[in-house]
Amino acid sequence: MNPTKRCAHCGKDINERSLICPFCGGESLSDTGQPFPPQCPRCLKALDVYTQDSEKYGICPRCGGLWLDRGEFRRATRESDVYRKENLNSQSFHPPLPEAIAYIPCVRCHKMMNRKNFARISGVIIDECGRHGVWLDAGELEKIRLFIADGGLERAQDKEIEKNRLQIEGLATRVDQAAFVNKLIHFWNFKRWFFGG
Repeated sequence: MNPTKRCAHCGKDINERSLICPFCGGESLSDTGQPFPPQCPRCLKALDVYTQDSEKYGICPRCGGLWLDRGEFRRATRESDVYRKENLNSQSFHPPLPEAIAYIPCVRCHKMMNRKNFARISGVIIDECGRHGVWLDAGELEKIRLFIADGGLERAQDKEIEKNRLQIEGLATRVDQAAFVNKLIHFWNFKRWFFGG
């Protein structure tokens, strides 16, 4: 039997390793890693803690990089919050990929973070620790918010839907072909049995 812990949000017993409660969706705070304020993974300066709307962000005073915990990043990139901002212009900026790829450590657990293209088509490459949060270089949060305001998430969803539709059509074709071959085999087996061949 796996060891359990009590969810801080709903009080139900969940697996000790779970980061998100399967009952209420609340995040586990048991694995927070390094306490605030963490250190910038690029220039190794201590991050300044900035609080806005009861959210804490870590901002590097030298390079302008930004650390957001997982929940903070989700809230900062919610469509409803992005569309509410009036100072966003409607043109999305797609920056070129950097020449040199540099992996950086998570500011909390110090393990190397994964690099990924936000929403797969935005052109904004973010550094993400699956357990703790996201590191954004200076200006990347604004680029992500512009991408969202320009309808980028809908385009990403449309692209994913089209990809899934093509996969389903391919699967249906393969199933039809397999069913035809299966019927053909059974038909010939019946003829052999019936005619004694």
